[in-house]
Amino acid sequence: MATSASRRERLIAGGLGLRLASAAVGMPIIIAAILVGGPLFAALIALSLAIALGEIAVIVKLDLRSPLFIVGVAAVGAIIGVIASDANIPLLWPILASALGITGAATLSAIRSVPDPEPAQLKPILIGGLAMLAATAYLAIPGTTFVAVRASHQGADWVLLAVLAIMSADAAAYAGGRLLGRHQLAPSVSPNKTLEGALFGWLGGFGATIALDQILNLDVEIWPLVLLALVLPVISQLGDLVESLFKRAMDVKDSSNLIPGHGGVLDRLDSLLFGLPVVYFFLQWTT
Repeated sequence: MATSASRRERLIAGGLGLRLASAAVGMPIIIAAILVGGPLFAALIALSLAIALGEIAVIVKLDLRSPLFIVGVAAVGAIIGVIASDANIPLLWPILASALGITGAATLSAIRSVPDPEPAQLKPILIGGLAMLAATAYLAIPGTTFVAVRASHQGADWVLLAVLAIMSADAAAYAGGRLLGRHQLAPSVSPNKTLEGALFGWLGGFGATIALDQILNLDVEIWPLVLLALVLPVISQLGDLVESLFKRAMDVKDSSNLIPGHGGVLDRLDSLLFGLPVVYFFLQWTT
């Protein structure tokens, strides 16, 4: 029993160590891009979303050379580019253009690859097109809020607060769940997530949000900030569960092995894709 407990503790320490080492490499780059803002920040967001789209394509077994994937990447880049050029531009037009582009690519793929189609041959093309449409919306629309928040008053500080608070919630949930987790949170979605981990994540995110407000000296009243601190960790953990549901349905553990200790880019973005829109709408409400 003691040997088993010691082995578990070593595995936990090793996992946390690998996560911390990856964060030590990646965080300076992320923080620098946030502070610089402008085209550099928008380009980093677009690149991250494109890589995440590629991970989704691999999971759904879509060829990365497929016109569907290429158009999907172009759509993500175009949507982020439009919002970066003017944060007040409505997203309707780039989203419609993206949908038409992916639909057109699916149709051309069907015409070129299946000259005399049977229903079974058209099915993967249809599924691939729908997957890219859904993935583009899932990534690019929330992704625009990264750029919009950065363009707002004290934008760099608000993005830093969102990213660091959500990462704190994620780290606290991981550590709390590994060390004290006993009761499963959603066994059918993610068997490793626990109620104890979720509680630790909420506490970590709440505390980080309040602390970062004081450190960054944000121009916001205390009670709206407390509301944000209460809601942000919950919504970010919901984003993690949504991605876990997708991976569970597709029978994969991580979106990729690109980031040691963390999985893929999609695994790092899942909470942020839900959390940044919360900050965006919070700023719309309070300013």
